[in-house]
Amino acid sequence: MSDDLTQKLPGDKEAIAPQDDDRISLLVIAVQSLSSSVQSLSSEVQSLSSEVHDVRARLETLEKTVTEHSFETKPIWERALAEIAATRAELAETRAELAETRAELKAEIAETRAELKAEIAETKAELRSEMKDGFRKLALKIELLNEDSLTLRADQRQLDRRVEALESKTP
Repeated sequence: MSDDLTQKLPGDKEAIAPQDDDRISLLVIAVQSLSSSVQSLSSEVQSLSSEVHDVRARLETLEKTVTEHSFETKPIWERALAEIAATRAELAETRAELAETRAELKAEIAETRAELKAEIAETKAELRSEMKDGFRKLALKIELLNEDSLTLRADQRQLDRRVEALESKTP
């Protein structure tokens, strides 16, 4: 090796062998290809970055809209829940009233039944008594009719005999 380093510089064409030159040109081509690929990737990354930025903007707009709608619908929902709760309370109150009314009706029906049974028993007893009296009176009347009928028959027989006697005396 020589001490003079200025004689063979890497940029000198004579100092570089033809094989090295091909390798260097391949490396340069590869670097240029990589550089263009990096530029292409860089533009794609920028494109993706702008798309992500657009998606973020749309998402923020959507979140804002949802938040606004939630503020708009929240009072409606709260009113609906309050009405549901009120309806449930009214339903429970109505059920309690119905249960109370049902118990009262059962008690009234039982009381009315007892009263009717007592009245029926009393009426039955009165009717039996009246029927007995009525049958006794009817029996007496029938007995009187029989007596009257017998008396009339007897009177008729006596009259028939008298008429026969008078007819036999008449020429």
